[in-house]
Amino acid sequence: MMAWQQPDAAKLALMLSTSMSYIADLHVHSRYSRATSKSSNLHGLAAWAAVKGIDVVATGDFTHPAWFAQLCDELEPAEPGFFKLKNHESSGLAAVLPPGVQPDISRIRFVLSAEISSIYKRGGQVRKVHNLLYAPDFEAARRISGVLAGIGNLEADGRPILGLDSQTLLAILLEHAPDGFLVPAHIWTPWFSIFGSKSGFDALEDCFGDLSGEVFALETGLSSDPAMNRGISALDRFALLSNSDCHSPAKLGREANIFAAGFDFFSLREALRQPSCGQRLAATIEFYPEEGKYHCDGCRSCGVCFEPEQTRAAKGVCPGCGKALTVGVLHRVLELADRDEPLWPENAPAVRSLIPLPEMLGELFGCGPASKRVDEAYGRLINAFGSEFRLLLDTPLSELAAVSPLLAKAVERVREGKVIRQPGYDGEFGVIKVFAEDERAELGGQLNLFGLSASKPRKKQERRQAALGLKNKDEGQPEPLRRLLNPEQQAAVDSDSDRIIVQAGPGTGKTHTLVRRAVRLLEQGQGPLVIITFTNKAAEEIRQRLAASVGEQAALVETFHGFCLRWLRRRSPQLTLAGPEMRERIVRQCYPQLAERERQDIRRQAALFLASQAELPESYAETDPLRPYFCCLRERNLLDLDEIVPACVSLLRHDKEFAAEVRASVAHLLVDEFQDLNAAQYELVHLLAETAAVFAIGDPDQAIYGFRGANPAWFRKFVAEQQPDFHALTRNYRSGARILQAAAAVIRHNHGNEEVPDSQAMSDKPGLMYRQAAVNAASEAAFIAGQIQHLVGGTSHREIDRLQKSSENTLALSDIAILCRTSRQMPLIAHALAERTLPCQVVDLQPFYLNGTVRPLYYELLLAAEQIDAAELLFLLGQEEGIGA
Repeated sequence: MMAWQQPDAAKLALMLSTSMSYIADLHVHSRYSRATSKSSNLHGLAAWAAVKGIDVVATGDFTHPAWFAQLCDELEPAEPGFFKLKNHESSGLAAVLPPGVQPDISRIRFVLSAEISSIYKRGGQVRKVHNLLYAPDFEAARRISGVLAGIGNLEADGRPILGLDSQTLLAILLEHAPDGFLVPAHIWTPWFSIFGSKSGFDALEDCFGDLSGEVFALETGLSSDPAMNRGISALDRFALLSNSDCHSPAKLGREANIFAAGFDFFSLREALRQPSCGQRLAATIEFYPEEGKYHCDGCRSCGVCFEPEQTRAAKGVCPGCGKALTVGVLHRVLELADRDEPLWPENAPAVRSLIPLPEMLGELFGCGPASKRVDEAYGRLINAFGSEFRLLLDTPLSELAAVSPLLAKAVERVREGKVIRQPGYDGEFGVIKVFAEDERAELGGQLNLFGLSASKPRKKQERRQAALGLKNKDEGQPEPLRRLLNPEQQAAVDSDSDRIIVQAGPGTGKTHTLVRRAVRLLEQGQGPLVIITFTNKAAEEIRQRLAASVGEQAALVETFHGFCLRWLRRRSPQLTLAGPEMRERIVRQCYPQLAERERQDIRRQAALFLASQAELPESYAETDPLRPYFCCLRERNLLDLDEIVPACVSLLRHDKEFAAEVRASVAHLLVDEFQDLNAAQYELVHLLAETAAVFAIGDPDQAIYGFRGANPAWFRKFVAEQQPDFHALTRNYRSGARILQAAAAVIRHNHGNEEVPDSQAMSDKPGLMYRQAAVNAASEAAFIAGQIQHLVGGTSHREIDRLQKSSENTLALSDIAILCRTSRQMPLIAHALAERTLPCQVVDLQPFYLNGTVRPLYYELLLAAEQIDAAELLFLLGQEEGIGA
C-alpha cells in the first residue's frame, strides 16, 4: 500500500486564528433519493449536523419538485446564499437522535445543492459521471431545474439520471445560475465519476472541454484522500473537497471541510476558486481512504481484494470467476499519477483523518456501532464534549482520559494515524481499527465509560466448541482439536484408505471434517495437497481455517474452474476467456438471423452441452446448431468459461507432459460438495485419482445444480468404481428434531439411501413446522402476510388488538424470510405485504425489460448499431428503473 505523507497540519491552528472558521458538509441526500433514511429531512439534517459539529450542510436534491417545495416552505435566507430553518422545533426529532441529546439547530446553515447522474456517450464510450451543483438562491435553483425538467424526469429520484453531457450541464448552470458552481462528485468511484475506471475520462478537459476553466474544485470521495490526489500534477490547481455523500443524517460528517473564510455562500465559493489569506479551505476531515468501498481492486462475488501490482500480474482478471476485476481508486490514481511522491501546493489545506466516533466506540465495546450500548455512550459523550468533531479533533487527551483512558488512547492513535487498515474493494467497505483483537481483550477492562464496560471477546476456539455443543474438560484450557470431532467425523479423518467417500447430511460438520482431514495429512507431511470446492466463498473459508491451524501456503485450495484455469494458463499464458458479455456479443454476431429469445436459447444450449461433456469435442457436425459459436471462439483464440474444465481434461488425457506435471502436484485430492459434479468435473477427479489419494465428501440428497449439468449419480459411480472406504455423518447440529423427521420422510425413498441412517438432531431447538392448505395463490399470500403480522406482534394498534395475544418472543422484520418456489409467486406476496404496510425486499425477481416484450426504441437502435453491448444496455435500463446493474 502506498503511504504518502500529509503536509504538516500545525499550520491549521494559525489559519483558523486569523479568520472565522466553520465546518461544512456539502454533499448529502434527502429522503427523495433512493436508499435514503426517512429522517433525511431538514430538521433531521440540522440536528445531526449540530451533533457532529458541522455548521453548514448542503440541502441536496433541489431538483426534486417535492423536496424543492419543502425547502421553500421550511427555509429562510440568513447570511448571503446561506439559509436557516424557519421553525427550530420538530416533533419526533428525539426519536432519531442519541439518548438525551438535544442539539441547538438554530445555528445550522444550509446551502442549496443537487447531484446529477449524467449517462451519455463521448469519445465513442458510454460515460457515467456524477456532478454536484450549488446555487446561491431559490430562483437560481428553480431556473436550473426548469431546464433540466425538459431533459429528463426529475421526480423519479432525488439524484436524477439524465442523458446529459457534463459539459452541457455546466453550461446550463453558468447560464441560469452564474453565481453558482459545479463540483465533479467522488471523482475516482469506478462506476460513476469523472476519472472512474469503468466510465470516466483520463483528463478533466476531456469531460468539460472549453469550459474546464470554470471547474475549480473536485470531491475526492471516500476511497481517496488529498495525499493520493497530489501525485497528479494536473490536479494542482483544484481545491480538493471532502464530503459525506450521506443517505442518512447520522452519517453526516464522515468527511467534511474546515473553512477559514467569511460565513456566506460567496466567500465559501471564493475560498475554493481563488483562495487568499482571508478566504481559504483550511483543512479537510477524511475517512481513512482504505475504508472506502472502492479503494483496492477486486471481485466482491469471489472475495478477491488485490493491490494494483497483483491486478497487473493477474492481467486484470479475477482468478476465481474469470471476469474482469473492478479496478479501484488506488489503482486508477497510480495509473494517472505523474509523480512518485505527492507535491503539496503552497498553503495546501491540512488533512485530518478520523474514524467516526460510533465506529470507534463499537470497537471498544466489542459490538456493532448501531448497538444500544454505543448509542448510550455516544449520547453521553456528545453532551459532555459538545460535538463529535470537538471530541475527536480538539479535546485534550487528558480530558478524555478523565472519562476513559482507553478512549483517550484510541483517539490519540487515530490523531496520529496509527490504525489497522483492511482496505475496501468492489463495493465492500474496508475496516479501520484502533486495536488488534488480542490487544483490545487485554485493555478491555480500562474502558469503564459512564459505567458501561466492554464485552469480553470470545476466543475462536471457544466459539467453535460452543457451535459443536462441547465444553472444555479443564477450566481455562481448550481441549485438543481431535476432541472437537464426533466419532463419525473422527473415523473419516483418521482413515488410512487411499479412496474415501463421506456422505455428510446437512448440518453435520462437512467442512469441519474436510479441513481436519487436510490438517492431519499436512501435519504428517503428506503432500502436495489440493482441495477443490465449488464456490470462491467456500474456498476462502477453507483457506482461512487451514491458515489458522497450520499456517499460510499449506495447501492449494481452489474451485474446479480455478484449479483448471491455473494449469491452462501455465501452459498458455496468453489464454483469453470469453465471459458473459463477450459470449453475448459473439452469439449475436454468429446468429444475426435469430431473435433475442432464440439467441438466449443458443447460450443456454452451449452451457448445457459443455456441462455434459467429459472433454472438449474435436469437431462439430455441420448440422450442429452450436457449431458457428464454437468455431467463432476458436478463430479468435478464445475459450468459453464453461470450457475450462473440459479443456483441462482433454490435456490430461492427450498431453503426457502436461498430465505428468499436473499429477506431480497432487498427492492428495480432497473434493468438497461431491454431489454437484458434472461430467467433466468427475472425469477430472477420475484422472487425478490414477495417481492421487482421493477424499470426497458431500450428500446426494443435497444436489441442487442439475440445471447446469450436475448429477448426484457421479457420487454413486465413484462408490461403484473406486470401492472407497465409506463413512456417513449423521449428527445434525443445525436443525431441530421435527425438521429432520420431516426431511427424512421425504428423502428416505431416494435411490441409494437404503443403507444410510437418518440424521440425529443434536440441537435442542424445537424445530417447529406448520402446514397450511390454500385455495389459491392470493389466499396463500394473505396467509403469509397475516403470519408475519403475528410474528412481529402487529404493526398498528388495531392489529395488536385483533391479535389479542401476540407472541412473547416477537421477531423483527429482518428476522423473517419468505422462500418461493417460483418468481411468479413473489409479486402476489409483495402486494399482500404492502397492503399491510409490511416493508420487504424482493430478491432475484426478473425485471420487466427482460421478459422480451418491452424495450425503449433508442436503446434498441444503439444495440443494433453495436454502439453499446448487451451488458451496457442492461446496466442503463437498470439505472433508469432503479434496479441495480
